[in-house]
Amino acid sequence: MIKKLALSICIVLFLTHVNAQTTADSTIKNLPDNTTKHKPDTTIRHKTDTTAKPVAIIHSPDSISKAIAVIHPADSAQHSPLKTLTYEQYSALLKGEDLYNMNLVAVLNHFPMPDEVVKYKKRIDLSPIQINKITAIATELHRKRVEMGGIIIKNEQTLDDLFKGGKLDEGSVIFYANRYGLYQGELRTAILVACYNTERLLGPAQIKHLESLENHK
Repeated sequence: MIKKLALSICIVLFLTHVNAQTTADSTIKNLPDNTTKHKPDTTIRHKTDTTAKPVAIIHSPDSISKAIAVIHPADSAQHSPLKTLTYEQYSALLKGEDLYNMNLVAVLNHFPMPDEVVKYKKRIDLSPIQINKITAIATELHRKRVEMGGIIIKNEQTLDDLFKGGKLDEGSVIFYANRYGLYQGELRTAILVACYNTERLLGPAQIKHLESLENHK
């Protein structure tokens, strides 16, 4: 009986050892397969990362902003920075252009604008002295118009800020509103004086010829 029991124990121990060895061998055999399967995963992730880089560059904020600026270069330029002035008015003031025909009383009474005279200098036969003097008048007038345009814009901005912020009183309104009229008057004075000084340098025939050219342009 004891011999049979000892034999049974030996058989169990042997089978346990064989089973453990088989499991170990199976695990070792499977290791190369797992390693092989892991390699494609690494390759796939590497390709994904490489592909992602160009996409980030293409859609960067700077690139988008530049593209919009190229496609719509004039969109922002068509809006006046001041809500109380149209784009046309704002642009004219900056450039020294006259939108309000401030020269009309002079021109209709045969006192021409100096820049118009310079434009037709050859056709109305201006002398070198006339050209030099009238060109100087035109240059100074343009400088003055640009200067006053900037001042008018600044005054308009001040009025807008006062009303928008609500920090104003009657005295402030009167002061800046009156200054607007003062600046407009100073600008018109410069234009009319330039017309007056230009007319004094021209002969009647030259003025008549100039008006004829302007009527047929």
